[in-house]
Amino acid sequence: MKEGQWYPGNMARAEICLRQDIKIVDLVVELLDARIPSSSSNPSFPKLIGSKKHLILLHKADRAEEDVTKLWLKYFKNSGKPAMAFSVYNKVYLNNLLNYLGKEENNIKKGRLNRPLRMIIAGIPNVGKSTMINYFVKKSVTRTGNQPGVTRGRQWIRINPRLELLDTPGILWPRIDRDSVWPLAMVGAIPHSRVDIQQTARRLLSYYVEHGKESFLLKRYQGLEIGDTDTMLAGIGSINGCILPGGKIDYDRSAAVLLRDFQSGGLGRATLEHPSI
Repeated sequence: MKEGQWYPGNMARAEICLRQDIKIVDLVVELLDARIPSSSSNPSFPKLIGSKKHLILLHKADRAEEDVTKLWLKYFKNSGKPAMAFSVYNKVYLNNLLNYLGKEENNIKKGRLNRPLRMIIAGIPNVGKSTMINYFVKKSVTRTGNQPGVTRGRQWIRINPRLELLDTPGILWPRIDRDSVWPLAMVGAIPHSRVDIQQTARRLLSYYVEHGKESFLLKRYQGLEIGDTDTMLAGIGSINGCILPGGKIDYDRSAAVLLRDFQSGGLGRATLEHPSI
């Protein structure tokens, strides 16, 4: 996958805008995908953020393995980076974030600034920024979707009289490490049209088998035969009616079904990356 194939001009422009936006906010909230905290962390962010206050949210933590998420939180703490597990569907995670933001709002007041706390939400495509914002305002003020790049432009959103939030488009970086391409593709940060979707699906199936998670596959695809990745991909296609004229398996559609189910949490809680602690 060549750089120009997945790093379009709109992402380059978005990064330029982000550099300017960070200067006018009090807090930068970086959303990482809890299933791939390493690959979903933009290596250019530390330089972009500078000395600005920075909070990492391991988003979609309800789809990641809880024990591994705790290890990641410990890793970030040891690295001097404030981090929290987060999901809009978990009240404990939500309350933890609200308490944190409440303290930051009070710091603004102590500084005798007569304005709301201003924060910016940033992260890779499809990490769930719009879903998070829509939850807080209780109405659909930003478009959401499962395809990267749905949020096209910047927009300020007033959450309450004490908090303003700047939503931004998802940004990938110009050069992605080879080892990160596949995890990013698995969670949908890189469009299927720009990677080998069958190879992505096969690597995901290998992960489930190598980590003893076959039961999740069997629960989702009843009647599936566990074997090599080609056998399993064909089985998923057969079970889901991904058939071409002549009765052949449509492997692209089968791969898309598998990746859709993984991204939505339909294949159980799974974390693809572990921290080095």
